[in-house]
Amino acid sequence: MIVYIGVSLISVLLILGFIIIGKKVGYGAILEKLAIIWFRLACSFAILYIAHIIADGYNIIVPVNIFSALTITILGIPGMLCIGIITILQ
Repeated sequence: MIVYIGVSLISVLLILGFIIIGKKVGYGAILEKLAIIWFRLACSFAILYIAHIIADGYNIIVPVNIFSALTITILGIPGMLCIGIITILQ
């Protein structure tokens, strides 16, 4: 129950923050940045899933989870290298 309340409070604060920032910056700029982040996250999951399918033939386990996807989304190519090193060293 506490988790749901915490998530809802964070969501409300984010919405209020977008409304306040949106008046100063413009909603278009905020939506554009969110669209870029969502696109990069979707591409990260696609890359991880393809790597998982390919590496599975060689008995290598590639983690397909939110942490790996966010690492690739935020860091880009260095994030892919980090996940690759973690995969090799496990």
